[in-house]
Amino acid sequence: MTNESPISEREREILRLVATGATNQQIAIALNISVNTVKVHLRNIFAKIGVESRTEATVYAIRTGIVTVSEAGLAPTDEAVSSLEPAPFITPQPEDRDQIPDPTSEPAPEAPVITPATLAESAPPASLPPQAPVPPLPSAGQDVPAMITVQTPASRYTTRILPWLIGLATVLVIIITLFVANARPISNISPTANSTISSLLNPEQRWFIRQPLSDPRDDFALTGYDLERRLYVIGGQRDGSTVATVDRYDPETNRWVTLTDKPTAVSHARAITLRGLIFVPGGEDSAGAVIDRLEIYDPREQRWYTGAALPAPRSRYTLAAWEGQLYLIGGWDGTSIRNEVFIYDPILDRWETGPALPQPRRNAGTAIASGRLYIIGGEGVNGPLRESARLEPSTDPNRRWIAIAPLPQPITRPATIALSSTLLVFDGERREGLTYDIAADAWSRTPLPPEAQVFPEAVLLDASIYFVGNRQAQGRLSEYRALYVIFIPGQ
Repeated sequence: MTNESPISEREREILRLVATGATNQQIAIALNISVNTVKVHLRNIFAKIGVESRTEATVYAIRTGIVTVSEAGLAPTDEAVSSLEPAPFITPQPEDRDQIPDPTSEPAPEAPVITPATLAESAPPASLPPQAPVPPLPSAGQDVPAMITVQTPASRYTTRILPWLIGLATVLVIIITLFVANARPISNISPTANSTISSLLNPEQRWFIRQPLSDPRDDFALTGYDLERRLYVIGGQRDGSTVATVDRYDPETNRWVTLTDKPTAVSHARAITLRGLIFVPGGEDSAGAVIDRLEIYDPREQRWYTGAALPAPRSRYTLAAWEGQLYLIGGWDGTSIRNEVFIYDPILDRWETGPALPQPRRNAGTAIASGRLYIIGGEGVNGPLRESARLEPSTDPNRRWIAIAPLPQPITRPATIALSSTLLVFDGERREGLTYDIAADAWSRTPLPPEAQVFPEAVLLDASIYFVGNRQAQGRLSEYRALYVIFIPGQ
């Protein structure tokens, strides 16, 4: 590794994901780029830093401070967790099966098992040994999302120069030792020590109450910022007035802080994170008018920017980041519910029109799972909807939405979260959870424990789903730990 040419910020981001064990597919979905683009980046990275394997790249990342040993050896990031492909008890294979090995393909060594926790009746995982709890296997007939495996960096490397071999072997021994010594489930993270505002409601269900939003309000935008593992609440309405307030929540400290106001006060908008920025398109201003303004927040610089205006004013839409672009779906234009889909390219700062919905809807739920975009329920012209649909990734301008099994009941504002091969949908009005099995195209009901508090505004961050309540709910913040991770040594 004699070539020490600097690598770009995007390449550093990819290298960091490689060091955490993410596969090419997981990196592609996490960064909203194609798998082929990931491979091109990896080849460029390997050439710049003078390595020939993912293990050597991981060692380079540790040596240069891009990641720490603990970051490389513990659980993968939530970007990887949320984008896993369904493969029960089977280690995913590399995307390319050519006879000549591709140095950018994933190895198959120690495999951490990432398991969605059940919503209703899962017991805490047993411990074997105490430092590394092993989750219980689902009993026959139990409605539990499938177990899946994720790959981590292999304990192999290319032999070229004896001194480098000795150095690499030493570092790898340290990493593998830390894998075994420090393996622990994400669900074992201790709650913050304020028992009155951060308490475990039900240890079997992993439900927690956290510090409530200090400035409760209605119709705000909520997003999770993965790079710093924090929640952002933006805008909304307070005492009949539209506000521009921005609040940030840190799960590690269980504290809210108020940041720089959004340039335009807005309600009934949504926010989403893409390429390290938070995008807030449209919404309704202080006069109640639907606007077409796009405002972009950079959390690292704590500054707001203005992007290209929407093709038409929109509020009460649903928003998704998919294939490196923003999808603004349906919504309200001030007079009627819409079915148009607007697609924003953040690189070109340009909006285009996408495939229209089969029927107009607003306040729908949306999620990305198994490489597809799903839209769930919402409110149509004649009231709440059961109808749901999916969109396949394609550059075909004539692609269409494909209907999936309808919801068991209409939901006006569903909170929708993707976990591996399933979708979790929460109905705040009925206090009920629903699970959609993508492979079976079927819904099942999952009653929530009495203590659980769910709201329409929800986001997945790391291994937890966070629900933020409105003014009526006094800004309550509820956490459901939906995933946990263990490490299983390879053969």
